[in-house]
Amino acid sequence: MTRQILILTLFSGLILTSCQSGKKKESAETQNADGATNAVTTGDIPFRKAERYFVKNTVSTIDNPKIETQEAFEAIFGAATTMGKDGKPTEIDFGKQYVIAVTLPETDFSVTIEPLSLTKNERKEVVLSYKLIIGDKQTYLTKPVLAVIVDKHNDGQVVLKREN
Repeated sequence: MTRQILILTLFSGLILTSCQSGKKKESAETQNADGATNAVTTGDIPFRKAERYFVKNTVSTIDNPKIETQEAFEAIFGAATTMGKDGKPTEIDFGKQYVIAVTLPETDFSVTIEPLSLTKNERKEVVLSYKLIIGDKQTYLTKPVLAVIVDKHNDGQVVLKREN
């Protein structure tokens, strides 16, 4: 009986350890020897997509894909609120976050800009890799846009990288 409990305890510990190591991999933070948390300097950076925003008709291109203030964001984007529980645009706290935007010229094709990864390279640049998904021809024009929200502790010059 004692042997079975020991085997069960070891097995449970292995499962718990493997679950925890999977969670740690997703985190963008590490702990140093004194227990303080530091931002990872290279590798994956967590982000989330900003939903329900559109590029204003008065904007043809943006000079810098990194948007750090509410004022700069509102000069480029408008809110596309819809009815329902999930109809509000994604909230952005520019005190703690910034936005990386990818915009394309007006088109009459359905175009989706899909984020692939956000990483920090060896030059400490924040690299957003994305791909384009081109769909059917439409009867109207749209300005394709991707906006991702990033915590400011993952700061750096932004580089956009289109993948095929």
